[in-house]
Amino acid sequence: MSSFNAKYFFVFVIFIAVIALSALFAQLYSEQLPIGLMAMVSYLVAISIAIILAWFLTQKIFSETPTHSGNETISVEELFIYTHDPVTNLPTAQQALKTFESAIKSDKGNRYGAVVFKPINFQQVNSLLGYHNSDLLLLQLAYCLQQRIAINKKLLNFGISPEPVRIARLQSLQFLVVYDLTQSRYDDKAILDELCQQLGEAVPNAMSFKSFSLNFELAFGIAISDENGDSVEEVISHAGDALLNGLKSQQIISYFDNSSILYTQSQLARMESFRQDIQDKKLHCYLEPQVNINNYNIVGFQLKVHWYESSNAKPLELSDFSKLAEQSGELYGLTKQMLDQAFTTLEILHRIGVYQRISVSLANESLFEVDLVDFIEQKLQQYGIAGKYLMIELNEQVMLSASHRVKSIIDQLKSLEINISISNFSGSYESLRYVRKVAIHQLKVNCQQLSNDSSNRVDKAITNALVTLTRSMKIPLIGTNIDRHDSSQAYIAMGGELMQGDIIHSGVVPEEIEIWLEKWYLQHPESIPPEARPSIY
Repeated sequence: MSSFNAKYFFVFVIFIAVIALSALFAQLYSEQLPIGLMAMVSYLVAISIAIILAWFLTQKIFSETPTHSGNETISVEELFIYTHDPVTNLPTAQQALKTFESAIKSDKGNRYGAVVFKPINFQQVNSLLGYHNSDLLLLQLAYCLQQRIAINKKLLNFGISPEPVRIARLQSLQFLVVYDLTQSRYDDKAILDELCQQLGEAVPNAMSFKSFSLNFELAFGIAISDENGDSVEEVISHAGDALLNGLKSQQIISYFDNSSILYTQSQLARMESFRQDIQDKKLHCYLEPQVNINNYNIVGFQLKVHWYESSNAKPLELSDFSKLAEQSGELYGLTKQMLDQAFTTLEILHRIGVYQRISVSLANESLFEVDLVDFIEQKLQQYGIAGKYLMIELNEQVMLSASHRVKSIIDQLKSLEINISISNFSGSYESLRYVRKVAIHQLKVNCQQLSNDSSNRVDKAITNALVTLTRSMKIPLIGTNIDRHDSSQAYIAMGGELMQGDIIHSGVVPEEIEIWLEKWYLQHPESIPPEARPSIY
């Protein structure tokens, strides 16, 4: 008999006994006791019965209410729900972490290889079949993988049932297996590579659902305890990082590299140094003149920026540190500083009667912030300068990958009469199509490898074709990075006229632009614009 049934029987006996005694008492003394006393006795008997019944009902209610506190246990079914993923029926990440941590703590000398893997071509299933149907395929995949490695006793068992479960599901489409390397006599990499191969072979040749079929491929990231982390969370996280890095480099199996931690720390230090230099305005701006070599007329300036990472380091150009600037969140702030410097310089040039354009590079699509146009328009009004004297320069790759939002911003800039230039122009079909579609004011071709001898015939042929093409399209073409005389001679021989580079000047500090112009005009008086003559002489 259960404890509850025993309680029920005991209470029932007491209840019958109380009623029997009350009846007997009433029968024996009904004629001897006063009516008031009889009423009192009846009242006490009724109260006693009510108390007994209330206690009985309370015990019944609490005994039927499930609880998981104290020493109470939950059912196997409830425990399975709490510890397993509802889609794949595999243990959850929390259950896997708990099991992995328990294994490491049981013997601190043990070594484990954590393998995080995922099907790399599963995203298209969600888009084609929907999440509900793709979950069925994922369940099929998990079952096949589990069946293949269930008998491998070197893999940790994440399950709670007598049948071992060697795979756990992590976040998203990632899965985890953990291999015990402690007693292994073979090379860790050879063992783990073989495990990955077994998992890859366990995937069916063609998984199907209704009329849709797909061959899955798995990619793996691996980290080893102690070598690649001090905690379970760190080891699994590093295995996940190795998986992501492998996907980027198109490697099926990728091992975590501890040097990447040092690289990350170094990157963080560089980012902080760059951020501080931006805030302190320690980056150096300079101007590269753009000159028509036929008459030495100045046709514009390009504003460039240098960053000295350390006091004895070589200066880095924007293309060298733009990615770092973007990662540190300071690239847009740097661009604003460059635009500020451009308008300050334009104000100086206009004061001395030199009305030439200054171009500022937007080296990354992320620079096209929502308020970019508003910021430039505000500066135009602040300095009282027409938009035609500012040129925004885009790298060809940025231009070709531009989104609709970027193209919309370019249209807004052009509505302010701001000129658009494309650097590193290749003359490809896509770039030509863009040039025909959008009115571009200037093109630039990199002439760094150009020479006047028989070498680099391909570069010479491309540059020669671009010079002819842009002349027919009536778009100014500027040869950039012309730093040597043989480069300038080769460019001029092709019919090139506009150039910039060390052959003209390596870069003028904005504060000294007026002094440099005076020297230039003294050497080439025929290039002095009429409006600048009173200031020069």
